[in-house]
Formats: sequence, C-alpha cells, structure tokens
Amino acid sequence: MKKFLPIICAAGFLIGGCGDEAKAPAPKPAQNKINLNTAKDGIYTVESSPDEKLGKSVLTLTIRDKKIVAAEFAGYDLFGNVKNEDYGSLTGKDSADYKKAQVAVNAIKTYAAQLVETQDLSKVDAISGATVSYGQFVETTKRAVEEAAK
Repeated sequence: MKKFLPIICAAGFLIGGCGDEAKAPAPKPAQNKINLNTAKDGIYTVESSPDEKLGKSVLTLTIRDKKIVAAEFAGYDLFGNVKNEDYGSLTGKDSADYKKAQVAVNAIKTYAAQLVETQDLSKVDAISGATVSYGQFVETTKRAVEEAAK
C-alpha cells in the first residue's frame, strides 16, 4: 500500500486540476429568469455583494412600460476604482494577469447591452474568465427587478 500512495496522490492531483483558485460555477440560465410583468417604471441602482478578492459591481436599470430600456453595469476593484483599461496592469500590460483582468472588463461592458437587447437574463451569455462579474450581474439584475416590483 505504501508503494501506491504516491501514485494515488499524483492521480488525485491530476484529476483535481492544477488551478490555484476555486471558481464558483456560473448560475444556470434556467435559474436566471426575471419577470418584468409587475415592474414599475423607474431607475433602479443595485450594488452586488463584494467579492473578497475582486471587488463589487453596480447595476443601474431603467424600466419603462415593463421593459428594460437602459442598463449600466460597472465593476469596482477592492479600492473602489472602476475596472477599466488599466485594471490589472500593476504587473504590466503585457502580463497574463492584465490580460485576464481585461477579459472581465470587456465582459462587464457586454452584459448590460445583452440584457437590454434580449430582455431576458437567461439569454445573457456568461463569458469564460469573467465568472465573478457574471455572478454579480445576475445578482444585481434580479435584485433590481425585485425592487421594481415593490
């Protein structure tokens, strides 16, 4: 048994993956239905729960005649700075960290536009590499629609 222990440990490492950070799975689209039938006209601004490493997001939805007519979604780092073209550049704009951070920045820009276009949260595409931002977008959209229904 002692001879096989290193092999079992190595196999477990390979099967478990080599990533250094755990990612929560993106919510399934079926769980992302929103109902605008009871939404009142108005502008609703909602802040996401903060991520301990990546910050928070803020969504502003404008609802008119049971439709989302405008949406603005912005991500903020832990220091309260807007995630923009400089986000993740501390190690240089050629670094892997910067490129990964910019995936999230670009995703943040697309989520709100997709929501306005489709009027359906379940049709907003999650973007690989922007899992936290997508989760925050789903959370804030649901909460904004709930506020609009009050």
